[in-house]
Amino acid sequence: MSTAAIADSTPRATPTSLGGKLVNIFVCPGDVFDELVGAPSQAANWRIPTLLVCLSGIVLLLVVASQGGASEIFGPVVHTGQITLAQAQELAGLRPLISGLAICFSAFVGTFWSAFVLWFIGRVFLKTRFAYVKSLEVAGMASIILVLGTVITMLLIVASGNPGVHPALSFLAPGSGPRMHGFLDQMNFFHLWTTTVLAIGLSRLSGVSFKESAFWVFGYWVFTRMALVLLG
Repeated sequence: MSTAAIADSTPRATPTSLGGKLVNIFVCPGDVFDELVGAPSQAANWRIPTLLVCLSGIVLLLVVASQGGASEIFGPVVHTGQITLAQAQELAGLRPLISGLAICFSAFVGTFWSAFVLWFIGRVFLKTRFAYVKSLEVAGMASIILVLGTVITMLLIVASGNPGVHPALSFLAPGSGPRMHGFLDQMNFFHLWTTTVLAIGLSRLSGVSFKESAFWVFGYWVFTRMALVLLG
């Protein structure tokens, strides 16, 4: 049998479904990104996870809103006589809609920005070239971890009754000062997990070691978190 015939008879790996990729990203993200790099680009690889981020964010918004009504949000303004209680209830009804739109906008902007950061690091610091749409797929896939983080956040809110609680180090040190609390609040477990997965994705896209890609990705993450704490 010729070499060509043997090659043709070799079974090819079946492409993983989108659902399978979203599940595998939690356990073997490197395999998922290897498949993405070698396959034609598909918009669903980043659109569906981002839409799931939007949906989970809206559900979280409803959970937080259920902790207090219009009287708690607009109570001080009502007591001053600037608006009536009926107007306050109307504003409270519009607030979830506006907030929901803001959540969806932020989710898509966040995915595009994360993809740009990966593409920029690869182009400028790692001296490699890959298509922006590929980094968009990596960022979209990694964002599914944030959906799990949102679910855990909702469970913590329901269990503790505190709408400001997060799965971060601040949860373990509730009595810390404002500045320290802000710093610990940035140490969100699921954000760290997502950053690690993004570093894995960048290493697959650029062909460099994980250590090298993680240096730049985590460097950017630490810089932005420190900036948020200092500006806050």
